[in-house]
Amino acid sequence: KANKVVGVQTSRGYIATNQVLSAVAGFTPRICKMVDLATPIIIQPLQACVTEPMKPWLDHILVSGSLHVYVSQSSRGELVMGAALDPYEMHSTRSSLEFVEGLSSHILDMFPFLSNVKIVRQWAGMADMTPDFAPIMGKTPIEGFYLDAGWGTWGFKATPISGKSMAATIAHDRAPDLIHSFRLSRFDEFELTGEKGAASVGH
Repeated sequence: KANKVVGVQTSRGYIATNQVLSAVAGFTPRICKMVDLATPIIIQPLQACVTEPMKPWLDHILVSGSLHVYVSQSSRGELVMGAALDPYEMHSTRSSLEFVEGLSSHILDMFPFLSNVKIVRQWAGMADMTPDFAPIMGKTPIEGFYLDAGWGTWGFKATPISGKSMAATIAHDRAPDLIHSFRLSRFDEFELTGEKGAASVGH
């Protein structure tokens, strides 16, 4: 109310609070729409797949920047493979035949001996992407509403310091200097933070 957090209506009832942190990754646009907050975040599918188990032969993760693919072998012998973001916006976790055909072609360019290996499972996740590939962290124009989003394809590695930084932001109602460059207002101020090189696959 009046551009200020007063509570949250949930499926199990109303919770009165004057502070809310949104950290919901691919569902960020949906939550921000509920509070009438505009962000530049778009959702793009990120797909992956695994093969049937094989005898161990790969003990590193291999990444091709030119083919935009990666592959590693799990402890169960499965090859875990993925590629770049799909080049369109879509709020869905459905995987596609186009993805697995393209990925298989590139993997076979690298390892022709895998031609008879079966893919047994594939899936997609919803990656929350910003124009500069950097997250949005900190306060928003809505009093008491904090945002930690836009981590895209590499957020899990930063989870510990992200949680600590957002806890400090909420406790003091001020973002630490460490995350100042990730503020939402940077897009209006034309002070983008280029983080595209942070991902091992050039998205």
